[in-house]
Amino acid sequence: MKYIALSTLLLGSLLAAGCASQPQDAAQAQASSGEVTYRTGSHIPVRDRTPMTAEEKEKQGEDSRRTLQQMQSTGAGMPKAK
Repeated sequence: MKYIALSTLLLGSLLAAGCASQPQDAAQAQASSGEVTYRTGSHIPVRDRTPMTAEEKEKQGEDSRRTLQQMQSTGAGMPKAK
């Protein structure tokens, strides 16, 4: 009787310890390399949270200004006059 109770307790503690440990995820290793990772069951990419350098911010700002000026000069996004 003691053997059964002891083995049940041992088995229960092993199962609890196995469920409590966190597995090493390949997505975590891949995220640190800067690649886009996908969550299971969806195609929504995870954001890259690395900070931008000053040059990257300036380039992004220039691209935004250029795009806005182009849209304003061509009338893109405006309904056509009838």
